[in-house]
Amino acid sequence: MTINDSAIAESTTNTITTTSTKIKAQGRRWTAWLDISQSLSGVILALFLWTHLVLVSSILLGGDAMSWVAGLMELSFLSSDGHGYPWIVSLIAIGIGTLAFIHVLVALQKLPLSLKQQLALRKQMSAIKHGDTQLWVWQAITGVIIFVLLPVHLWLIGSAPETIGPSGSANRIWNDGVWLLYLPLLLSVELHAAIGIYRVAIKWGVARDLNTRARMKKIKNIISVVFVVIGLASLLAFLPYA
Repeated sequence: MTINDSAIAESTTNTITTTSTKIKAQGRRWTAWLDISQSLSGVILALFLWTHLVLVSSILLGGDAMSWVAGLMELSFLSSDGHGYPWIVSLIAIGIGTLAFIHVLVALQKLPLSLKQQLALRKQMSAIKHGDTQLWVWQAITGVIIFVLLPVHLWLIGSAPETIGPSGSANRIWNDGVWLLYLPLLLSVELHAAIGIYRVAIKWGVARDLNTRARMKKIKNIISVVFVVIGLASLLAFLPYA
């Protein structure tokens, strides 16, 4: 091999190495972007969910209280007739649906979609009893349920925002039988959100030791129970208005 041939070979090797390094760096940046996007969108959705449940639970204080909250959400204090702008609720539904769709797309990158991956996961879980892995599996299962049920809920709300209120909501929930949708959705979203917030805290270093992690699991369980109870109580509170 001549000197020129050696120089060309070395230059080619350096180019391939540089290209490989750039691809790996881009891959790491892409992975980091996915992690940040999944965590951020998940936290936003969880906070919205809990805020939404608190607002809906105003029915526990009576029909007038919920009517006031509904009017506040529709900015009724800005309209001359006091009826507000129901389309604002439709925009919120579209925004939440879009954010949830992005969250699902990012989360799909980490799910065991193939049969081979699912069998490997089942084998690992049978051999190693790891609590956080089991929580992740429950989060994946509830995520699938939410993916199926949430669009229906958003459509029902977004397509008829003017019906939100004691009588309209009660009619939809009990007379139209939508409680059959809301009950599994309530249980799924609460479990999914609480596990998600817990895993985000673990991922980004909030719980660095086992004692802190154990305390956070207890907090997660308390949050889930509290909001499920609030949700169930709110559904039952609509019965007198049906």
